[in-house]
Amino acid sequence: MPPAWETLAGPALGCARVAGLATFAPMLAGGALPVRFRVAVAAVIAIAAMPAAGTAALPASALAEPWRMLPAATLEFAFGAALGVVALLPVAAFRAAGALAGVQMGLGFGGVYDADSGDAEGDAASQLMAAAGVALFAWCGGLDAVALAAMRTFEHAPVGAWSAEGAVPAVTGAALAASELAFRVALPVTALLVAEALVGGFVARSVPGMSPLAFGFPVRVLVGLAGLVAGAAAMQSSMQGAVASMLDRMRMVAGGSA
Repeated sequence: MPPAWETLAGPALGCARVAGLATFAPMLAGGALPVRFRVAVAAVIAIAAMPAAGTAALPASALAEPWRMLPAATLEFAFGAALGVVALLPVAAFRAAGALAGVQMGLGFGGVYDADSGDAEGDAASQLMAAAGVALFAWCGGLDAVALAAMRTFEHAPVGAWSAEGAVPAVTGAALAASELAFRVALPVTALLVAEALVGGFVARSVPGMSPLAFGFPVRVLVGLAGLVAGAAAMQSSMQGAVASMLDRMRMVAGGSA
């Protein structure tokens, strides 16, 4: 094999790993970012990790014939994709919390009964919480953490040496933690709306001529939005904990210890 290929094999496989991460990671996986931008991010992170992205773990046959690098590149992309999914779950939890709150406020009933009638991006509460999740993820240092964790994976698992044995429990554990985060974020809104339903029921029975739907729907929306805004500080604290847990899960996927 030419010496140039032996020199570039490690960074090339490193780019495949980071490309899988950039395919799913928050803010990098959005459709607004062009593919060339994601490729550039993957190349920069792979070059930064070049000292650790050696080819010692690759078999000699793979280095002798470049086409044998395709299975290794596929495995590295799957490795990065698992890391990206773990990084995406905290933000996805906030979108799920917005969807739960939207249904309770009455904004998501159309999508519940007819999936084709609603917006593909979800109702207003879901979109609001999705934007809040991305903003809080960036505010809590999630992007820096993802980039640094991606470079640290080359210390725990050099290119060609990763095993998917610990990836499944790490990803499923992260999914369960994200589900808990979504319910915890939506819980204050649920409590407020239960209280509003009790008050609205008393008002509707006290004023027989007042329509409960006409009176209750706007109030539920306002109370729900007020609950989301009032819980911003708690959401920030929850996201900070989710980012720390995300780093632990990414180390588990890489096979390294916390």
